[in-house]
Amino acid sequence: MEFGPIFRAMTRNKTGASLIALQIAVTLAVVVNSLSIINERVEKMQRPVGIDKENIFSMRTVALGEDTNFEHFVRSDMNVIRALPGVLEATPILHYLQSGSARMSSYRAMPEVNDDMEILANVNSTDERGLQALGTNLIAGRFFRADEIRHIDESVTAEPDKVVVTESMGRHFFPEGDIVGRTIYYGTQAQPITIIGVIEDIATSWMAYDIPFFTDTYYNFMLHPHIEYSSKIHYLIRAKQGQLLEIMPEVERALLEAEPNRLISSVYTQAEILSRSFAQDRAMLVILLVVIVMMMLITGFGIVGLASFSVSQRTRQIGTRRALGARRRDILRYFFLENILLTTIGVVIGGLMTYMLSYLLLTQFGGKPLDPMYYPFGVLILYVLGLVAVFAPAQRAASIPPAIATRNV
Repeated sequence: MEFGPIFRAMTRNKTGASLIALQIAVTLAVVVNSLSIINERVEKMQRPVGIDKENIFSMRTVALGEDTNFEHFVRSDMNVIRALPGVLEATPILHYLQSGSARMSSYRAMPEVNDDMEILANVNSTDERGLQALGTNLIAGRFFRADEIRHIDESVTAEPDKVVVTESMGRHFFPEGDIVGRTIYYGTQAQPITIIGVIEDIATSWMAYDIPFFTDTYYNFMLHPHIEYSSKIHYLIRAKQGQLLEIMPEVERALLEAEPNRLISSVYTQAEILSRSFAQDRAMLVILLVVIVMMMLITGFGIVGLASFSVSQRTRQIGTRRALGARRRDILRYFFLENILLTTIGVVIGGLMTYMLSYLLLTQFGGKPLDPMYYPFGVLILYVLGLVAVFAPAQRAASIPPAIATRNV
């Protein structure tokens, strides 16, 4: 069957065909770019976080006594928590990991002040058992010893003389060569700090941010041997495999029994913390999926409407063709080819619109350039959508009897 007669038939309803072709083009641009953004968000949400997120939870406790000895308070709590059968390890921390709230500090690999050489780090703190509590591994050097842990009031500004850093952060300081034993510097006074250990990469608290400033620092994580506190203290507890939900209330109960004069709040699993951090990304995924479905439904109904109108306008013409020997499958093929031609026009126009929209999104909001693989995938979706949408009207056309051609003559 030639496309010429089909094209000429379409020109008899230029407005309807043009609108559907434009709708297909717009849908293609939206679907392709939405799929690209969805994939980018999913990849971001699936980034490794570097800790045992399935078995970790964190909590905040507030001591209510005015004369509380906080160092004794923390040590006592750690003994209570670690003694519970379901607890694998526990440690005090400065703030919840990967929560979006973080302490940020800048360091450099040279004593001279140079803003261009400053490297941003997400700073947290732990005691000598933090490595096991986090569920990460030591790559080089060593971790903190018990005698190196300092208990200080958080109002005191103090940098340690030794730190542990992630491998990514260490490579930012020293791209070539060893990291352990090297010196980095803090502040205008160029306070020297020795890197004593390198651990596997742990994601920072800003890992969910899309700000370009943070893009290259997602694993710039540093641990201090400081236990800082005011009236509130944060604990990170790692449960034994499969016992997380059972041990959480047990830890609260044991702490309250040991010291009733306290408040316990903000008890979250690490999975819940990560879920909160990526809440905007999940909302974006839902919105984009709804947009894709709505655009495809609108386009599909438009194709159905145009095809149904075409059938009603060409009823006697179809009957005449049937009377001249056209089979049902010939009529079906006619409408399928007509839809393929219309879709082809739409996707050609949509290709240009797709990359125009991608360029606009890239320049206005940043992100990754559009991956070309999504275009043919979007084209395939629209061809399938068109064939599915035109099937019912085509079936109705194929059911028109040959006798219709002689009625009212």
